[in-house]
Amino acid sequence: MKAYIITIIGATLLSAMAGILAPEKWRGYVQVITGLVIISCIISPAASIVRTDIFDGFDSVEQNIAESENLQADLVMEELKKRINDDIKARMEKEFNLSVTADCDIRMNEEGAIEGVENVRIYGDKLTDRARRRLCEVYGLKPYEVHDE
Repeated sequence: MKAYIITIIGATLLSAMAGILAPEKWRGYVQVITGLVIISCIISPAASIVRTDIFDGFDSVEQNIAESENLQADLVMEELKKRINDDIKARMEKEFNLSVTADCDIRMNEEGAIEGVENVRIYGDKLTDRARRRLCEVYGLKPYEVHDE
C-alpha cells in the first residue's frame, strides 16, 4: 500500500513539474497526458484485482456448442424414426389392411449425415410378400432388411 501511495504522489509531482516546465501553448496537452498517467496509476491496483483471462472457460463453451449440436442431431434422428415408424404403420393399414407397429434404424455416414433407413422390424400382423416389397420400394430396403417379429 505504501508503494501505491508513493507512486501516486510521484506521478502527481512529475505532472506538476511537467506543467510548469512546458511552454504555454503545450500546457493543455501536457496536462491531458499527465492526467492520464495519474489516472492509470490510481486504477492500476483495481486492474490487477480484476485481471482475468477473458478466454478463461472458452473451451467449455466450445464443448457445450458441440454437445448441443450432438443433442440436436439426436433429436432430429429420433423425430425422423418416429415419423417413419408412423408412416409404415399407416401405410400398412391403408394399403394392405394390416395392423402393425414398426421400429426402424437409420443409416448414417462418417460425417453424421443421414443416408436412409437401414432396416425395419415389424410387430403385429404377418407381412405379405406384396407388403414387404412395398416397404422395400418406399424405403430403399432389401427384402432381408425387413424383419417380421
